[in-house]
Amino acid sequence: MRSFTALTCAIAVTACSATGGDILRTRSDGSVTQPPRPTPLDTWQIQLSGALDTTVDVRDYIIDVATSAPVIRGLHDAGRVVLCYFSAGTLEPFRADASRFPMSALGAPLADYPDERWVDIRDATVRAIMEDRIIAAAGAGCDGIDPSGLAGFQESTNLDFTRDDQLDYDRWLSGVAHGLGLSIGLVQGDAALSRDLVGDFDWAVVWTCLDTSCAPASPFTAASKPAFLVEYGDETQVPAVCPKAKSLGLSAIIKHDGNLDAFRVGCP
Repeated sequence: MRSFTALTCAIAVTACSATGGDILRTRSDGSVTQPPRPTPLDTWQIQLSGALDTTVDVRDYIIDVATSAPVIRGLHDAGRVVLCYFSAGTLEPFRADASRFPMSALGAPLADYPDERWVDIRDATVRAIMEDRIIAAAGAGCDGIDPSGLAGFQESTNLDFTRDDQLDYDRWLSGVAHGLGLSIGLVQGDAALSRDLVGDFDWAVVWTCLDTSCAPASPFTAASKPAFLVEYGDETQVPAVCPKAKSLGLSAIIKHDGNLDAFRVGCP
């Protein structure tokens, strides 16, 4: 395992604190701050496709991990918390590091995204790739990471890793992120997984789950940690979505569909 302190001090857009490994953010005006984190019932946006709209007046932005450092700095200067998305459980063929995954670590294609394949989370090369992604995210200025694919043990992966393997991997990812001063979110999963990981993760993202009261978010809201909800539709869904989401302690937004472009309807 590489030294997080050494890696932190080597990241050009950050400064090392006197105590060692804490990441400090240097803004364009020269001020230096600790990376902010999401807080309960924050306003937020997620955009993973199309030209990034940086003008949405919200506190937290979830954007792709490949977003450039100047764009992230601009979001910081506007007072935004920047959370950077990537899949930590699958091979995304468009990523610059896609060729690094060994064939022996690749599993079945995803049912909903057949161009992606599950990866063996026990594999040392897979972990090295993910560690490098998190280091790059810190270097670009991300305040946190939003890794998806952290419940692959529940899927038909053609790999034989277990729930215990999954917990080990998910906690390892959390340790890498926290070692670099970043927050980390847990995406979906189930309530039992959330209960096991709420102590290791800082916030949660759940999807289209109001009909079941968004059980995977409950351990986070019970621990006074932020939980973000995405529902699909348009502004006509606000009366059905927003009051219930707020009653559950969820920060809800409405997106058109799974493309996750700039369209957003927030809750008042």
